[in-house]
Amino acid sequence: MVGASGNWWIMPIEVRPASKQDYDQLCELFTELDEFHRLARPELFKKSEGPARSRDHLAKLIADDAGTILVAENLARLDGLSMVLLRSAPSTPLHVPRRVGEIDNLVVRACTRRQGVGRALVAASIDWAKGHGATDIEVAVHAFNREAIEFYEALGFKMSVHRLQLRRD
Repeated sequence: MVGASGNWWIMPIEVRPASKQDYDQLCELFTELDEFHRLARPELFKKSEGPARSRDHLAKLIADDAGTILVAENLARLDGLSMVLLRSAPSTPLHVPRRVGEIDNLVVRACTRRQGVGRALVAASIDWAKGHGATDIEVAVHAFNREAIEFYEALGFKMSVHRLQLRRD
């Protein structure tokens, strides 16, 4: 944004839990994310007829204690969202028990990228997950999405698993 003096400044980013009233803007953000994935991986993702996530589905995620949707809001417009899910990895003879917070979806409107929205959402996601007992924070990123991989690496995330795929048509 440009101020009256011609100087640039960035508006403070407010991150809050999503509410049912955010449904239409959540759908806009998810549509942007879905389209990005569909164009890059049409063998996996297809265009949905209407909203890909129902009002009930998002309301359950918003109300569920095992996950949340956080939104970055600027002047009543949602500039981004992060969906965080909790899962437990139980103790086995070979595994250490863990409670994992997974950033399942993260999207920032194209017009507001590189302004700190993604960083604010990731920080809030980590705080939320830790507040719910998570010992680890994970995120899965498609290999084609180099920009997202570099973003998460810049925030301190490290590669954990390479998942390889063989398509058999």
